[in-house]
This record gives sequence, structure tokens and C-alpha cells, in this order.
Amino acid sequence: MSKKQPSRPAKRSQKVSKGNAGKTAHKQKTQRSWQRRLFGVLWKLAVLGLVLLVFYLMYLDTMLSKRFANARYEAPALLYSRAMVIDTQQQLQREEILRELQTLDYRNSRYARNPGEYQQQGNDLLVFRRAFDFPDRVEPGVRIRLRFSANGQLVGLESWPEQQALNEIRLEPQLIGRFASDNNEDRLLVGLEQVPVLMQDTLLLVEDQDFYHHFGIKPSSIVRAALVNIAARRTVQGGSTITQQLIKNMYLTHDQTIRRKINEAFMALILDYRFSKDEILEAYFNEVYFGQDRGHAIHGIGLASQFFYGKTPEDLTPAEIAMLIGMVKGPSLYNPYRNSERAQDRRDLVLRLMYSGDLISQTQYLAAIEAPLVTRASNRLVARQRADYVDYVQRELRELVPGNAWQETGLRVFTYFDPWLQTMLEHAVVERMQELPDTEVQAAAVVTDHQTGTLRAMVGGRVRVQGGFNRAFQARRQIGSLIKPFVYTLALEDSAEFSLATILDDSELSLRNERGDEWRPSNFDNEFLGPLPLYQSWLDSRNIPAIQTALAITPAKVRERLYSMGATGAIHAYPSLALGTIDLSPVQVNQLYGFLANHGKGYALSSIAGITTHRGELVYLDQREPHRVFSEEAAYLARYASFGVVEYGTGRMLGREIREPLGGKTGSTNELRDSWFVSFDNQYILTVWLGRDDNQPIGLTGSHGGIPVAQRLWQQTGVRALDLTPPNNVQMYAWNADTGIWLAEHCFANTTRVSSRPDSVRLPGITRPEYATVDCSEYEQQVQEALQEKTEEERPRSWWRRVFSGG
Repeated sequence: MSKKQPSRPAKRSQKVSKGNAGKTAHKQKTQRSWQRRLFGVLWKLAVLGLVLLVFYLMYLDTMLSKRFANARYEAPALLYSRAMVIDTQQQLQREEILRELQTLDYRNSRYARNPGEYQQQGNDLLVFRRAFDFPDRVEPGVRIRLRFSANGQLVGLESWPEQQALNEIRLEPQLIGRFASDNNEDRLLVGLEQVPVLMQDTLLLVEDQDFYHHFGIKPSSIVRAALVNIAARRTVQGGSTITQQLIKNMYLTHDQTIRRKINEAFMALILDYRFSKDEILEAYFNEVYFGQDRGHAIHGIGLASQFFYGKTPEDLTPAEIAMLIGMVKGPSLYNPYRNSERAQDRRDLVLRLMYSGDLISQTQYLAAIEAPLVTRASNRLVARQRADYVDYVQRELRELVPGNAWQETGLRVFTYFDPWLQTMLEHAVVERMQELPDTEVQAAAVVTDHQTGTLRAMVGGRVRVQGGFNRAFQARRQIGSLIKPFVYTLALEDSAEFSLATILDDSELSLRNERGDEWRPSNFDNEFLGPLPLYQSWLDSRNIPAIQTALAITPAKVRERLYSMGATGAIHAYPSLALGTIDLSPVQVNQLYGFLANHGKGYALSSIAGITTHRGELVYLDQREPHRVFSEEAAYLARYASFGVVEYGTGRMLGREIREPLGGKTGSTNELRDSWFVSFDNQYILTVWLGRDDNQPIGLTGSHGGIPVAQRLWQQTGVRALDLTPPNNVQMYAWNADTGIWLAEHCFANTTRVSSRPDSVRLPGITRPEYATVDCSEYEQQVQEALQEKTEEERPRSWWRRVFSGG
């Protein structure tokens, strides 16, 4: 009988199955637990990432909103010249106006139909003056006709075609320089209202047609661009909106990375949410890049229109708009100065888009196709640097607008700079320097308008100053004999004691100087002429009479008057002050002489007429008033004597060449270390200085050093004849030449005419009450007594004969 075995293997199998099932369940349980943990971690990371993203977006929002609202740009200070005023009362010549138009890049055209064009019609000149935002008001573009006489002088001014007479009109000023912002970017900020609607529509047509309908980004454009780039295996197409382009230009780099693209998208969404479409579009027009100018980046449509066309955006034609909008895609690639063919193809493509999009008519399209790419002859924003003058403007600007906060709005600085005067002055200085064998001799020259106290032209060295040492206002040198007219004018205010005929003693003089040492001054020729009238002493620049006069009125009073005119630095009230032992710059000399040339009134000189922001908000407007330092009567006598210096005195080298009335004064210092010459007509003062930086002698007197420069300038610019009409209290009188006594002509009515007496001379004098009430019998006795004091042997050769004979 077989024994039945128990089914143990089945049990083991069952146990194995149960074990495997348990393991599987455990494994599944473990997997579910791990998945739950992973999901939890991922969830937490997602929440953390979301929180971080929210905080990052909040940071971007705060940063972007603040920067965009308050400090979108760093804008430069743009410097402009004076605006030429066309006025029939100024006796302007046709050549002067044409020269200014050509400098401003006006085009000689057939009809002068567009701003910035002119047409010559016989004796008439049609000009389409561009619009310009002046500091005092905005003046629109206007078409005018200028009428000239047969000899070329302006005789009429009227609007065209209305033919309404005009009193005057201003041409826009020239851009003469800029002070770059900290980021070295140049731009001229404009409001969206200043950008033509045609330009706005063209930009949207070419760059972002859905600008007013998306939220800062266009996903469809991004996907399309990505597919094209993947297929080409390089970046050939962009999907950026105008908002994204603005973000990239203002805040991000141009690196083609995912991180930068994501940042750009986030920031575009925020910008679009926080600011209006018009604000974004305005910012784009001010930020878009248009290339380089001498290392400065040109940004914004405001400066680009000036750079390429010399216009404001409002005056741009369809062809010019198409050119600028076409350049947005590639400023270097489509630069019309460098790549004219590519630039023209790009411009014509944009014009076709404008025409097909009904932005321009067929007539406008055909005219635009034939238009030139650019209208400015120069490919530089500032055609010619004026560093000498700009140096002075920068110093004055720092005083008027301190700090760097102005970079947020930019500045437009309107100066009194006259480009043509500057050019003539530079030529005069350069030609004089070429004549001198010593190449170490330096020069400085300054032209100011004494009627307005304004700086018009400046040369700071024998070669153009480039941010270096500007001798026109930074060099302080002894002025020598230039001080004598102020000593004499101050004395002439006391008409009871001094007149042009007052006899001064040109004799040896011994004084104690400030150190207690004996001082024995001499004249330039080391001679002493004895008694001399003040007038002759002035004309011949005698030293001893000037010292005697200063001692009579006291050096302290001379110092006080110099300070009241704006002289700075240490001025010691010593007798040597009468010989010009003070250090002044050429600019300061011009300021002082302005009081003599302008009838006793003058100004602290200024180079800046007005300052506005780029948007036109007024920051500063020059409203200075002159202040009187000398009486009108004494100032007239000074002008009369200054005229005599040029006609008969130390400045007669100039008088022989320039036949119109000019005033002047020569000056030199010990051992001929400095050569000065000041000359002035009825409007301008020119100061010329020659010397060496190491203060070594140059061997040139005031007349031989500076007069050739003055002669060249006045011959080129012409002279506005010095006004020698005396004021009410001054008239011509007869004076005894040897005693300086006034000769009452009515007391000699029955004898020899005073004017024909050999011992008399006629000079202007300040009227005194006793002149009208003099008792002739007493007067004649006083004259005879005075004459008897001088014998024929003591009497020197008549001074006026020496003066008028050139001896």
C-alpha cells in the first residue's frame, strides 16, 4: 500500500506566490510613497518657483516702472550758436545771408518748396526757413522773400506768397557742440506730438503692425521667428515687438540667449501693463539707435533728423521719413553716408510699403523716389568743433545748472557764439602766428559785443584748443598800459580838476614802493618830456603822467573802480597799479573795456543766452541789465581819446589801414613779455594777447604784436563806425595848449579867433557852470597871468604839432 505524500511543494509555491505578491505590493507601496514625496517636492518647488517668480516680477515691475517713469534716458547738453536776425535796419549784405544759409545746410533749389531750401531770383531771394523751438518761443517754418538793392544790400523783407511786410526774422542757430551724458550717448528728446503722424504710422507698418493691439509680446511672431531660425540654423528673423525692442535697447544686452529673451518678454509685459502705448512709442522714438558720430552714439529721431537732414522731425519729408525708419533695422548696414546703394534700396522698399499701405499718394511716392538720401553736406553732427568757445560755455553752464541732474531731461544751451566772427578771428590769429619766427609765442583773442555784454568769438591758443589750457580766459597776465585809460577816465569824472587838456608832468619821479625801497619808474623810451597835456599822455602811453594822475586820485580809488567793473584777484593799491601790475585774462580785459566803449555802462560778460530742456521747458533766460561805472561824460572823453590813439597815437599802424573810426589801446609789460592790443568799434571789442607760457620776453610791443591781428579782423568784418557824438554836457572847447586853461571864445570875440590862435587846441570837455557865467575881464587877466609863468625858452615844442605830425 502506497503512502500518500502531503502536497508541501504546493504550499511552498503558495507561500512563494504570497511572498512575491507581498514584495510586489511593498514595492508598489514604496513607489507610490516615493511618487507622493516627489510630487510633494515638485509641488513645493513649483510653489517656491511661483513665489520666486512673483517676487522677481515684482522686482522687475518696481525697477522698470521707476526707471522708465523717472530716468528713461541720459541726454546730453546740445550747444547752439546765436540765431542770425535778418533785419532791414542792419544793412545786411546778400553775401552774408547766403553764407549763413549755406552753413546751415540750406539747399539751393528750383522753387524753395520745402523747409531748408532757398531760391535765387534776380535781386530777390526766396527762403523756406525751418521751424525751430527758440528759448522764448516756437517759430514755425515760413517762406519769406528778401529783396536786395543793386549793390546787394537788404532793403525789404516779406512773407511769401502773402507778401506781408516783416520787421525781422530769425534763422535757426547752428549746432556748435555738445556735452555728452555719462553714458556718452547723444539724443535730442522729443515729445510724441513732435513726431509726424506719417512717421509714427510708417514705423508701425514696418516694425509692429499690431502694436496697439497686443500686450507687449506677440507669441505667434515669436513662434514663427523661432521656426525660421531653426530651419536656417542661425538667427535670420526676429519676433520682437516695438515694446521688446525698446526693452532690449534701454535695459538689456543684445546677447542672443534664452535668459535674455525671457527677461525681455517679462519686462515687455510689465511695461505694456504699466504704461500707455503712446508713452512706449514716444520712448522708442527717443531711444532708437542711428549710428555713431565721433565716438558718440546717436539715439532718437530728434537728433537723427538733425544729423542727417539738419531739420526737426516736424519738417521731414516722406523720403526722409522712409530713410530714417529704414535705418532702424540696421543703422550701420543702411547708413546713407557709408552704404548709399543699400540705404537707397532700403529707403525705396519702405516707400513702397508706405504707398501700398495708403500712407502716401502716388505723387508723393514718385517725388520721394527721386529725392536725395541726405541733404546735409557734412556727415558730422557738429561740422566744425569750436572747442575754444565751448570751453568757456561749459564753465558758465556749471554755474547756472550745477550737478548732473540735467541729464535726465537733457539741455539745449543757446549761446551768443558767432560762427563767422570765429572763423575770421581764427584766420587772423593763425596768419599772425605764421609770421613770427618764435614758435613758442602763444596767442589769445576775444571778441565781445559791448552793447549787450556778450561773448561772440574766442581763440585760446596759436592752435585750436582741444580741452586743454585756454589762454583766452584761463591765462592771467599783467595788462601793462591797458590800465591807463581807466586811470584817466576816473580822473576825468572830476571836471573841476581834470580835462583832456590838463597839463601833467612827465619828469623823473622817485617813490617808495610797498617794501619801502626807492622806485624810479621810467617811460618806454627812457625819456622825459616834461609838461604834457593828459590827451597826449594818453595817446603816447606815457608812464609818468599816468602815475601822477593815479597818485592824484589815489590808487585805492582806482582799485575800487576796477573791482566794480568785475576785475578779480589781488589788486594792490600801490602807485605801480597805474602801470598795470595786475593779472587779468583777455576775457576780463574785454569786460573792463566794455564800460568805456558802451558809454560808461557795462556787463559781466556772458556766453549763454538761454537754456531749455530738450522738450522746451525754460531753465534760464539771460535778462542781465547793465550797470553804470563811469559817468556818460567821462566815458565819452575816453572814447574820444581812444579814437585818437588809433588815429595819431601808439595804435596809428591800425588807423593807417582802417579808415573808419575805431578806438584802441596798446599795452606791453616789462621786458616785452606780453603784447596787448584792444580795439573797438560801435559794437564789438577785440582784445589780442601775445606771449609765451614760460613768461620769457617775446620782443614785441603792443602795436607790433597785436595790431596785425586786429587789422586782419576789422578788414574782413568791416567797422561799425565808433559813435563820437558827444552827450549833452560835453562839447568842443578851446584850451591853451601849454597851460591846459580853458579859453572862453566869447571873451576873444573882438580879437583873434581862439580856434586860429597858435597856442590853442580844440578838445571836447565837460561843461561846467562857470563856463556860462565867466567874467571876461577877470578871465583874460587869469589867462595872461598863467601864460606869463611860462617863458618861450621853457615852452617845449607844441604837443599837438608833435601828435599830428607823428613826431
